[in-house]
Amino acid sequence: MRPEISNSVESGLHVITICLNRETAEKVKTATLREHGTFVGELQGYSLREGELQALLQTQNAEVSVCVIDFDQDRVLAGQAANSINRMLHGRTTLIALSEKADPNLIVEAMRAGCSEYLSKPLTVEQVCESLTRLCGRIEGAREVKTSGKTLVFLGCRGGAGATTLAVHLGSYLASPYGKKTLIVDQHQHLGHVALYLGQDTLSYDFYELVRNVARLDQTLLAGFVAHHASGVDILPGPCALNGHINVSLDAVERSIRFLANVYEYAIVDCAPGLSDLNLATIDCCDELYLVATPDVPSLRDLSKYLDRLAQCNVAPCKLKVVLNRYGSDSAVTLEQIEKAIRRPVSITVPNSHADLMRAMNTGTPVSPDRRTDFTTQMKKWAASLLPLTPEMVAEEPKRRFSLWR
Repeated sequence: MRPEISNSVESGLHVITICLNRETAEKVKTATLREHGTFVGELQGYSLREGELQALLQTQNAEVSVCVIDFDQDRVLAGQAANSINRMLHGRTTLIALSEKADPNLIVEAMRAGCSEYLSKPLTVEQVCESLTRLCGRIEGAREVKTSGKTLVFLGCRGGAGATTLAVHLGSYLASPYGKKTLIVDQHQHLGHVALYLGQDTLSYDFYELVRNVARLDQTLLAGFVAHHASGVDILPGPCALNGHINVSLDAVERSIRFLANVYEYAIVDCAPGLSDLNLATIDCCDELYLVATPDVPSLRDLSKYLDRLAQCNVAPCKLKVVLNRYGSDSAVTLEQIEKAIRRPVSITVPNSHADLMRAMNTGTPVSPDRRTDFTTQMKKWAASLLPLTPEMVAEEPKRRFSLWR
């Protein structure tokens, strides 16, 4: 049975240790108290017992929570424990790996298990203090960041709604013809398609590898992770393989997205369907959420469920835009019927362009904005609606917005 997790947040720093010997655990405790934190306790086994769950959950509810795991007793069980804790606590606790070995393979293994810090033995109190100070500073700094760019999230109400296709085209159209510095982030955990749709399916790094390196993330590091497309848009792909559960903290994801929005004018995030904790954390960071559906009964049923759930999650209505993809005047369901069913206006309609988009998908080349079709016209209007207003655009704004937004 999955333990219930309280939503109440306890102030300050909370720290817990797993499988540390007594001397090392005492050093962690001393450092925690020196940093004015709370030392929650010591867990002696990698497999958590029933009585230990409450202590672990206490760290999850803290403002800044840390779990220090010794990887030397059994590196396989330590990795499994890190995986389990990350899943149990929805990635809200920072995991620190501890080992006497500075083996690069072990460090990578720990990072892939969800650890964002790696400390070497013999451990000193000063070393732990430095690590805790650094973690608290990064987390507090991330909360205070004022991003200069816009973060736009695409979420399909079901597979096949066309969210990835729209994200790719909006991103490429912002980059060209409008010349905006734009990044498309593929946040799918498995078999992401953004790079494939842009003809670059052999990229070396993915978004989650960037997230695991958030502690040293700067523009130089970022440049080694992104790929550049001929349209001018940059790409940060998702994994192109079935890798099982991806272990990253929600805090690291949020910090990564905020960093990207400081580098780019537009950071477009393509999410997998669903309202997982990962998607909700990403939605919290965004300026606009495009909920993509198609004009058929199954998709509209799912759209209504999404809207209800997003309201329960307190997503601000002002950032939520309903996008109706593949819509035509001959659709069996009218816009009026759709808006009445979902009790919300449809913000954007995108016409069907099946042949062009299938060709674009199969060739890895987006439909050129120079083509004069209903689809390209609407996508360029959508991109233009996101641009900062100039005096000339203010005069044109009523007419332009009427043609795109309902």
